[in-house]
Amino acid sequence: GQVMDVPAGAHKTRTCTLWYDGMVCARFHDRAEVTLDDARENLAAAAGLTGGQRSPVLVDLRPIRSQTAEARAYFAGPAATAITLAVALVIESPLSRVLGNFFLGFNRPETPARLFTSVDEARAWLTTFRPSRDVA
Repeated sequence: GQVMDVPAGAHKTRTCTLWYDGMVCARFHDRAEVTLDDARENLAAAAGLTGGQRSPVLVDLRPIRSQTAEARAYFAGPAATAITLAVALVIESPLSRVLGNFFLGFNRPETPARLFTSVDEARAWLTTFRPSRDVA
């Protein structure tokens, strides 16, 4: 599928590149191995992009190599739901599908989440979720 274009000035963590474009966009680095510390770092970066406001979130899981059970639980837990209005996970490989399905199974009902194989379809779905106020 198509690659997400990363704008200049995007925030890079050890495992992920994040930016804000009407929604939080997060693209894991190629062969990223994500631990609990990485999950905390990535969520803190996302919160920084939105000033802590809830926002739609687009996550490109396709390049990921592994994610620990602790990282998965953290991404599906209260620290994540506090800043997400809805989550679209872009998947392709069997591993990204497994991680995506795990997230859906873990997920809280107050945060809609769906799996997509197309970035454009994921983005279109997320645009139906609007932040309560525009993020500066």
